[in-house]
Amino acid sequence: MTTAFIYDPIFLEHITPEQHPERPQRLDESMQLLQALKWFERDDLVQLQPRAATVDELAAVHEREYIQEVEVASKKAAEIEASGGRNTQFFATDTYVSAKTYEAALKAAGAPLTAIDALLKGEIKNAYCLVRPPGHHAVAESAMGFCIFNNVAVAARYALEKHGLERVMIIDYDVHHGNGTQEMFYNDPRVLYFSVHQAPFYPGTGASTELGEGEGLGTTINVPLPARTGFHVYDSIFRQVMVPAMDRFDPQLILVSAGFDAHWDDPIGDMYLSTAAFYQLNRVILEYAERICDGRVIMVQEGGYSISALENCVTTSINQLMGGEAAIDDLGPAPDMTYQINIDVLISELRRIHNLTGYRVRRKPKPDIERLRREVKGPSADEEKA
Repeated sequence: MTTAFIYDPIFLEHITPEQHPERPQRLDESMQLLQALKWFERDDLVQLQPRAATVDELAAVHEREYIQEVEVASKKAAEIEASGGRNTQFFATDTYVSAKTYEAALKAAGAPLTAIDALLKGEIKNAYCLVRPPGHHAVAESAMGFCIFNNVAVAARYALEKHGLERVMIIDYDVHHGNGTQEMFYNDPRVLYFSVHQAPFYPGTGASTELGEGEGLGTTINVPLPARTGFHVYDSIFRQVMVPAMDRFDPQLILVSAGFDAHWDDPIGDMYLSTAAFYQLNRVILEYAERICDGRVIMVQEGGYSISALENCVTTSINQLMGGEAAIDDLGPAPDMTYQINIDVLISELRRIHNLTGYRVRRKPKPDIERLRREVKGPSADEEKA
């Protein structure tokens, strides 16, 4: 089984102002490193071209009027550029559009859909979607925080509605809380949203008391952490809160909002994770995904604004998906935390809030693949070939 890498050069044509943190060089430098490593020549990495998400697929989480606003704004930006004006235009709250933004955003949302189709047909083991613009701040009716369409939310809804999955987990370790993703599934018991993020920080959401509502009560788990929190705190939270919650929810697919702006070198975030720390956090996710859902993990790029840190974390994550056991890192360890967090009290309170007190992760055998296939109500690969 292979890992899919999903990317399109159109992502570089979403133009933002010079010196804007979310700029094309983020992906361009990562691509150059992957090419220098000659990983695209490896048999266990397959490149897939993302298709564009359809308006109907976007409208499963976004308002149609907003989708049209993005298209119109991109056309207007193209007209302004053609007449000699600037090549990028302000759109909403730190978010800009250019002539190709709409096209890029459609493919950014379509990339994880391409991955889901290939994964559920049994063609790939897992996937990394190197996309921009990012998505987890985008809400139903508006862009926000560099994000146009909510790529992970579109993917989760697609897996549920198109492929008939019953349980999808979203893990978001971007330094910012994914307010848009949370909002879109706040009442939906089929999606478990887990976020660990810096707080207080933009966008001001993501309190530990935000648990979901109605039928979705209990399927939102937020872990806000103070600035300059280091790996040992994240590690404890992942192993003692996220893993038991994952085990209890029993997801059939895991989507990761892979934001690397909690890296210590990031110019926006103020957390103390290193590339090696992200490697260890991904290792926890992949290890338990293998036990619970046959390793069905799709990582989708979110933030990360240190070019060096981003390219290190991207290549490290792809290496892990392919089964590699090394971090690619030229930045070194994070600074030491200058204060102490009582981890035992923190974990105890989180487990109390989310009714995990006394819960022990089951020692599951390898997943029942036939059961997983039966739970996918869409056509099987064999049926499609027939």
